[in-house]
Amino acid sequence: MSGKTLKIIALITMTIDHIGLYLLPADTILYTICRCIGRVAFPLFSFMVAEGFHHSHNVKKYFLRLFGYCLIIEIGILIYYLISGVNHLFTFNVIWPLALGLLSLILLKRNEWYLRVSVIIILIGSELLRMPYGAYGIGIIIIFGVYRQFLPQALMVIALNILFLDWPFLELIGRGDLAKFEYLQWFSVLALLPVYFYNGKPGAYRKWFFYVYYPTHLGIILLLSLWI
Repeated sequence: MSGKTLKIIALITMTIDHIGLYLLPADTILYTICRCIGRVAFPLFSFMVAEGFHHSHNVKKYFLRLFGYCLIIEIGILIYYLISGVNHLFTFNVIWPLALGLLSLILLKRNEWYLRVSVIIILIGSELLRMPYGAYGIGIIIIFGVYRQFLPQALMVIALNILFLDWPFLELIGRGDLAKFEYLQWFSVLALLPVYFYNGKPGAYRKWFFYVYYPTHLGIILLLSLWI
């Protein structure tokens, strides 16, 4: 599978997830199915960010583009809040952990100890600020960026899930209340299947499409949610 194929899979599963999250009642089976399918999206996006780190001609420009994209998405979400009457001045969209994960890889590549310590600060800060996926999301990007072989990647992703999920590790030690995600997040491990078949080639695609698709599909779904 090329990078283009992985991104398409990520977009499809993300869209299904958002349809379930915003348009379906939470107590339905179809909602649960959509959310399970959607768990595949973020690890795939994380993997492609890590690949971009290794293959980008200008990784700093790549980070600035991703960071700027975060801000644009935030403006769109703020407009939605104003229209829907939700009382939020600022929130964090799911692009933030992708950008911070990329920044962490950039910092880890340097030999200066204080830059590497700053990665720990980023991880802690993402939890304190309650960013989507938090340290879990940034950690996946770091894993994909540092470990280049599939087996170490798979083992580390599974270990990360055990660390953050309530089953089985946290329940076994009697601290299920510390779980960051519900059991559905275990379906994220399925993202390792397309990663395994990744051929290392980007594939032919228009870069702008993936940047335009996210706010477009989310805007349509959110507008529909106002009418349902």
